[in-house]
Amino acid sequence: MPEKILVVGAGAWGTAIANVLSKNNNKVYLWTRDKSLSIKINSNKINQKYYKNFKLSTKLKSISGSFITKDYHYIFYILPASAFDKFCEDYFKNQKINNLVICSKGVSKNGEFISNLITKKLNINNYHFLSGPSFADEVLYGKPTALSLSSQKVNKNIGNIFKDTNIRIYYSEGLKTLEFLGIIKNIYAIGAGILDAESLGQNARSAYITRCVAEIKSMIKYLNLNENMIYSLGGIGDLILTCSSNKSRNYNFGFSFAKKSKNKVIPGFKTIEGLNSCLTIKKNKKIIIGKLPIINSIIKIIKGSPPKKEIKNLLNRSFKNE
Repeated sequence: MPEKILVVGAGAWGTAIANVLSKNNNKVYLWTRDKSLSIKINSNKINQKYYKNFKLSTKLKSISGSFITKDYHYIFYILPASAFDKFCEDYFKNQKINNLVICSKGVSKNGEFISNLITKKLNINNYHFLSGPSFADEVLYGKPTALSLSSQKVNKNIGNIFKDTNIRIYYSEGLKTLEFLGIIKNIYAIGAGILDAESLGQNARSAYITRCVAEIKSMIKYLNLNENMIYSLGGIGDLILTCSSNKSRNYNFGFSFAKKSKNKVIPGFKTIEGLNSCLTIKKNKKIIIGKLPIINSIIKIIKGSPPKKEIKNLLNRSFKNE
């Protein structure tokens, strides 16, 4: 029996996921706030806003407005993490949810983890986090992609909806760890863009990514999360991709920010999860920014400190053991 799936968010990533899932016998619905966009997707099978030259699957349908959550086996949330709280109030409140798959990589406006908001606000059977090195356009165009999937309650049946697609799923233990890795890597990607904007070279970028891994691992240990997941697709896999390519929105934002060209329009530049995390993560009482010198410096740069000053401060710290 085909699964009925709702993908919330008709941006680049939401469109790509919905299109991939619809290639099987799944009944996939792509939700968008913009009713006119929904009508256009249904009429010509093109998301004019993001992929105006790509024909979507004829099986894919789009909806807008309110919906009944229990009608869907799986709901993929692919809007910004900062919008999750309000979206719950507007659309999920007083409804029963079977399986919620979170694809956003950020924190709420109050710095909270999405997993905490889920347990506080929703009547839900099971929830999952899907993360890993994945540029939306490559997924849409059928290029092979491997992702980490972690669940509140182990449910490997969810992998079946991705079978015979270009997305390969790896099951991971430690849902909160996978969530944390997704949040933190976006901030580091901004830092990588800043570093390259300063023309510091390949040596510096390699050293930067290596020390980001060490910093992440130290905070994972402090938070009593799963240290081994740093080596997962949702960990080092996603970190390397977003810190090494100008296709990364967060990297591009950091690069343009350091170049003082904040008004520059970059194609596909819609949501910068890392920026929201920079501005709100200090509100999260569990994450101690003082224990994360690289993150701390990136936040200071975003708030106005000169990049050269922060880079110099990092390099002038006392030597230490690896």
